[in-house]
Amino acid sequence: MDTIHFEKEYSMLRAYISKMLSLVSQSFENAIEALEFFDVSLAKDVINSDDEIDLLNRQIEEKVYDIIARYNPIGKDLRYIITMIKFSNNLERIADLSCNSAEKVIYFEKNKIDYKMIREVKEMFGIVLKMLHDTFLAFSKKDIELSKKIWFDDKNLDDLEKLIRNKSQDLDNKESIIYNILIARDLERIGDHLTNLCEEIIYIETGKEIKEIINYGKDSNS
Repeated sequence: MDTIHFEKEYSMLRAYISKMLSLVSQSFENAIEALEFFDVSLAKDVINSDDEIDLLNRQIEEKVYDIIARYNPIGKDLRYIITMIKFSNNLERIADLSCNSAEKVIYFEKNKIDYKMIREVKEMFGIVLKMLHDTFLAFSKKDIELSKKIWFDDKNLDDLEKLIRNKSQDLDNKESIIYNILIARDLERIGDHLTNLCEEIIYIETGKEIKEIINYGKDSNS
């Protein structure tokens, strides 16, 4: 294998993923702001930016197939290259879920819906945003411990999503009830995709599934 050229391709692929992470993070932040302030213009920006993210996802897939065909990598190199497709696919789905929130803003404005975001949904937005930023750091620094922390943080989203479903039964505004539940469900799904990303980071660096590492840690401490 031509190591020098492979390393260049490897670095380019990593740069693509970093760019995609940045675009997806910005899309999510814009979706939060659009939903919180009923900013239709910003919501449209989120939806329009999805095309660039989809294109980047396809470019990453093509780059992966090209690298495998040209360099026939093995071991950790092959594991890294293959995992990048899973990584970019999860990011693309996060962007799609951000678009769901943006589309709701446009729908609310068009149909004059008086949506009231409850505190727990705002809290979920904050948790997801922190998880996104931490995932970017974990990927950039190949940080296994941070990846594990993000993986555990997802339980907070699951708990809040269940709380919102139960709490919403006591609210008077039926439309807000429905949309708070739908938005919370999308946020919980984004959390699932972020934990998938962290699992991939851990797998790239260790060759092990996260549950193997967690169980090993428990066994070592017992």
